[in-house]
Amino acid sequence: MLTAHYLVLGADRVVLTGPDGRERGVVRVGLDHESGLALLATDGEPLLAAPLGRSADATPGTPVFLVTWTSEGKRESGCGHVSSVGPFEAFWEYMLDRAILTTILNPGLAGAPLFDAAGRVVGIVSIGLTSVGRYSLAIPVDLFAAQREALEQGDAGGPRRAWVGFFPQAGDGGVSVSGIVAGSPADRAGLLRGDLLLSVDGRSVGSVREVYRELWRKGPGETISLQVLRDSAILAVEITAGDRYAFYR
Repeated sequence: MLTAHYLVLGADRVVLTGPDGRERGVVRVGLDHESGLALLATDGEPLLAAPLGRSADATPGTPVFLVTWTSEGKRESGCGHVSSVGPFEAFWEYMLDRAILTTILNPGLAGAPLFDAAGRVVGIVSIGLTSVGRYSLAIPVDLFAAQREALEQGDAGGPRRAWVGFFPQAGDGGVSVSGIVAGSPADRAGLLRGDLLLSVDGRSVGSVREVYRELWRKGPGETISLQVLRDSAILAVEITAGDRYAFYR
């Protein structure tokens, strides 16, 4: 089963309840922190699979619908159109180049499949938005297709990105730190909530997207130098980048 990865992130045990109401044990969880997807392998009777489409075909104006569960355990659906496809970044060190934004107001929980008019999955609904005409965001299923073989065996493959464990937030004065993950590399290095980020490895940053681009030039174990403004003083904070996959296991 393909879903949004934050729904199972850090869980000690995962149980899947199928449309028939029966519980199925999850024997393996494969994570892709870069895309935000998770693939769950279950035991017992297999579930009926939906066909995969191509998210590259989900262009603005394309009719789409979703089917989801509510907190009361009921199935709900919604329909609309793709409103735009483009870059998206969030405060948990997450960024997509081609997120699918739709006019559908999700009536249920996250992790729902986004279907095209032919009933093919083109994305996984991740979060709800509040902009007019941009009510839900879906992760393109093409990102799963690129990592499918690795996810079926475990976690996503490819080079690991540097992870520091902080929450950058854009504002009028630039990018500030709105929170720190306890026990993360940023926490151990002494980065504080409220610090204003000025540069990453000597390159000035003025947006969350610029911060991520500079951070991801490095990998786990490499040193990242941040210049921050704290209490009217400019400070240098040296962080040894971590591996998010290892941290959340």
